[in-house]
Amino acid sequence: MRIAIVSTPFIRVPPSGYGGTELFCHELAEGLSARGHEVTLFATGDSVVSCRRRSLYGSPSWPPAPEDEVNHVAWVFSEIAREDGFDVIHVNSPIAVPFTRFVHVPAVHTLHHAPCGESSRIYARHPEVAYVAISARQRALEIPLPRSCVIHHGVTPARYPPSLSDEGYLAHLGRYAEEKGTHLALDIARAAGLPIKLAGRAHPKDRIYYLQEVAPRLRESGISDLGEMGHDRKVALLRGARAVLCPLQWEEPFGLIAIEAMLCGTPVLGFRRGSFPEIVDEGVTGYLAPPGDLSRLAALAAGLARFDRAACARRARERFSSAVMVGKYEELYRTVTGPRRAEGSRAA
Repeated sequence: MRIAIVSTPFIRVPPSGYGGTELFCHELAEGLSARGHEVTLFATGDSVVSCRRRSLYGSPSWPPAPEDEVNHVAWVFSEIAREDGFDVIHVNSPIAVPFTRFVHVPAVHTLHHAPCGESSRIYARHPEVAYVAISARQRALEIPLPRSCVIHHGVTPARYPPSLSDEGYLAHLGRYAEEKGTHLALDIARAAGLPIKLAGRAHPKDRIYYLQEVAPRLRESGISDLGEMGHDRKVALLRGARAVLCPLQWEEPFGLIAIEAMLCGTPVLGFRRGSFPEIVDEGVTGYLAPPGDLSRLAALAAGLARFDRAACARRARERFSSAVMVGKYEELYRTVTGPRRAEGSRAA
């Protein structure tokens, strides 16, 4: 198949640090290319992929601005219309969905964010698009979509070699934000009597939260703020952690850092909300507590010295490898392109 994957103009593919959508686009593009499909990735000019890459913006446009995304998407669809020959278009932002009407190519849209009214109204006006939720919980909270399925994210296991021992610290990685529970992760580590290492940063909209809730806690002993990390340093941090703390305060649609930790053999500790009841196999890849129960998570963290990290890594590879994810998208593409491809074959 000839497949167009539309990333964002905000972060390179693969991301050098933060960037869940862009990491997904990288894994999908590389996996499909390895299976013999002709993939074109529309992304920033500094993106590095083995497939064909097209770009309007030579470097990332940051911070994200709607006008840059509209400009990027409009250019992408003008290029797709000009080339004429793609079998399927895979978009990854709500802004791109209305543009699918301008080309006669089946479209797939992966929902990467929590439901919101503006996006849902766009989806309601475009029932012809095939929508992919990244968790059953995300789909349950979204408006009813006539053409939808659930496909969990996956990554390349070889990039996350498992570690059968830990170095005795807890970890919290990603965006420092209230909904991510960064301040709660610090409180849990203190209650568990364990050191904690943070890796990430606060986005501009989270700056006040960071100054009020996170920065004062960083003065306490046993806390290290390592800043945002590239892939190799992130994996080293995950492999050495006794557990990754994810005390989420919102309905997280998925949680890539969770499966990255599991692949390293590191358990995930979090609340029983959002996607976590789907992606955490309790007792094997982590443990969940009722929302808000910090003392339970602290007790769990303190009792992980004999956790079976090899079993955790095995289960993660069974469920969250990029091969599993790519195979499901490949099947979906065949479903949405079936009638169109069959007509093309008959015409030939």
